Amino acid sequence: MRTVRFAARFAALAAVAALAACATTAPPGAEVTRFHLGQPIARATVALVPADPAAAFSLEYRTYAAAVARELAAQNFMPEGNDPASVYVGTLAVTRSSRPAPRRGGVSIGLGGGIGGGYRSGGAIGGGVSVPLGSSGARELISTMLSLQLRRRSDSTMVWEGRASSAVVGAATDLAGTVPVLAHALLEGFPGPAGKTVRVTTR
Repeated sequence: MRTVRFAARFAALAAVAALAACATTAPPGAEVTRFHLGQPIARATVALVPADPAAAFSLEYRTYAAAVARELAAQNFMPEGNDPASVYVGTLAVTRSSRPAPRRGGVSIGLGGGIGGGYRSGGAIGGGVSVPLGSSGARELISTMLSLQLRRRSDSTMVWEGRASSAVVGAATDLAGTVPVLAHALLEGFPGPAGKTVRVTTR
């Protein structure tokens, strides 16, 4: 019965993500950093929750969570919504910011270590709540970051943490198209190399 419930939940989440991605644009890749202790991480149930609890019931958060759930399932985890009996708790956050783009450079620029110093905050999604970006003209560098933390519910031990980021010059790509790209880049080859930032090309 539990397997049937999981399959139904996951099918619904995957449908939301697929519909959102069909009509959106996405970056060609991402810069990915992961942290773990290099020990085997048992595949088990995962309850995804937003970094901002207020976002738990928003359509945006559910769309992003569906993309992450699909990639977790591809790595043999079992996303279970907000199941209080899950083995792991996965805390999900999506943030977006902008700054004036350099006068020279390509169409797509990877970030790597974060979206801090020097950036002008343009908008954020603390687990799924959108804030308008403001100006995103032709010379704006728009960056998006997806982060995920996996903790063991029984003792709150962090077993894995990762972030994937991308940046484009010009108008912002649609988050509904960008987040699935970042989720795939982040979780592909789980758990991935620890403590290294790598470029993952997705198309």
